[in-house]
Amino acid sequence: MSLDTLREKGALPALAYEILKELEKRKLKENHWKKRRSVTGFFLILTNSAFVLYLLVFEGRSMASLHGLNLMVREPEVLLLGVSGLLILFIYMRTQKEAKDAEDDFDELREEMIDRAWELWPKEPDGSGRYEIMQYLLKEMDINLFYK
Repeated sequence: MSLDTLREKGALPALAYEILKELEKRKLKENHWKKRRSVTGFFLILTNSAFVLYLLVFEGRSMASLHGLNLMVREPEVLLLGVSGLLILFIYMRTQKEAKDAEDDFDELREEMIDRAWELWPKEPDGSGRYEIMQYLLKEMDINLFYK
């Protein structure tokens, strides 16, 4: 069963259908950015761990003096790990911002849909059509319209 099927059965009004399709689109966008944030966070941890391990294992003696530290910073391995760590940090900060924005957009529309439920759903004596749609959204798309 899908939103299109429910709309064809007449259980879903046109306005509610459009809003639910937009809600579904925003949920997919939110999941996309959360996944990218997780992958980027993993690579950030991996790169920074490699950088710290390289410094401790291979360059531990060099950090004892200022001259050794200066020579160590000029090595290509240290520069590569340091720059890649900074680059991944900036990418992670961007994905964090996008994930937060996508989550806020989704929650804003979801809360508006809950607040305006009396306008969007058909007047049914038992409310079974609305409940069926809300159960479908919760189970299939992880969109909870039962409460804020």
